[in-house]
Amino acid sequence: MSKQYYCKKTPASIKIDGNLNKQAWQEAQGDFLVETESGREAKLKSECKALWNENYLYISFKCKDDYIKATMTEYNDKLYEEDVVEVFIDDNRDLKTYVEIEVNPLNTVLHYIVNNNLKGEKFLYAKVYKTLETATIYYEDIQEWHTEIAIPMEEFITAVNNPPLTGDVWGINFYRIDRKEDKVVEYSAWSVTGEINFHMPEKFGQLIFVE
Repeated sequence: MSKQYYCKKTPASIKIDGNLNKQAWQEAQGDFLVETESGREAKLKSECKALWNENYLYISFKCKDDYIKATMTEYNDKLYEEDVVEVFIDDNRDLKTYVEIEVNPLNTVLHYIVNNNLKGEKFLYAKVYKTLETATIYYEDIQEWHTEIAIPMEEFITAVNNPPLTGDVWGINFYRIDRKEDKVVEYSAWSVTGEINFHMPEKFGQLIFVE
């Protein structure tokens, strides 16, 4: 059975400033990422959460990090080559078309639309215009970086219902890439993929919209 995330509806819009101490986030379900190949506990903890309303799907990450590797600052840079958090969303669960969003510790954003034929070929289309609201804060004293993402519902053009209805289910996975100073890399995921490959929509979990 695939993993399930119960995404609560938030009555008010969330101010995107990177502060995860807001009441809405305190009430959201929190899950931790694990090593994407084995499912073992990750060396560095990463917590993901999601919320929704009629206008936005909200995502947050809270990441322990004792060494930040992030230099890229341009929209749609190859963020996956450094430290980054990622969310993949398949709104109609067809397994072949999904949204890929990445944010690095410098609050740089990558936003792709992916066509995946599930035979080893992926066609990535970068969004020309930045439509996401994001914010990232690094807390040096506790060695954590926090990220908030607001994705307009208009981005989900293949969803059966938009905005979603209570009980609707989308495909989703949350990921993180952490690179160490000694070149060791940790790949973690919410729903285990079994290999170092995040583009496995058949391994996505379920995002279940609830009130």
